[in-house]
Amino acid sequence: MTKDEALKQFAELGSVWFGNSKQHFAFSAYCRLQGWNKLADKWKEEAEEEWDEAEEVLNRLVELGCKPADLQEAMKTTEFPFYDDPKKQIESDFQPEAVKQLSELAVAFNDDYPTQKLIQKWIDGEKDHMAWEAQYLNFIEKLGYDNFLIAMM
Repeated sequence: MTKDEALKQFAELGSVWFGNSKQHFAFSAYCRLQGWNKLADKWKEEAEEEWDEAEEVLNRLVELGCKPADLQEAMKTTEFPFYDDPKKQIESDFQPEAVKQLSELAVAFNDDYPTQKLIQKWIDGEKDHMAWEAQYLNFIEKLGYDNFLIAMM
């Protein structure tokens, strides 16, 4: 991956996280309305983390010399589907390949320690994210969907 390709992919992370953040804030609000407060809290936490990560992308791009006009790709919002069903939301969001993609991106920044360190922080966050989603999918399988939703109240 060339440096330009790596910077483009880095900028695209911002647009992905802005979009994911919107999706997760909406889903959190929906869960709270349904009385699934534990689930609502978890998705709100995810939404806030993703918004922060999108901001980190923008800040790092500026530190790397990008001007506001250069940030168009990072400021876009990648659109994600909105779900009413918690299981579908979790399944849709469960993307284990994200860790691999971030790891490959970190390699492309091997001569840029601050960016590589930032990406490593995101890799750790993705691993945590995948772990709780896998745990929730396991709970659904073991408890049954209705019992899982009751446990999320």
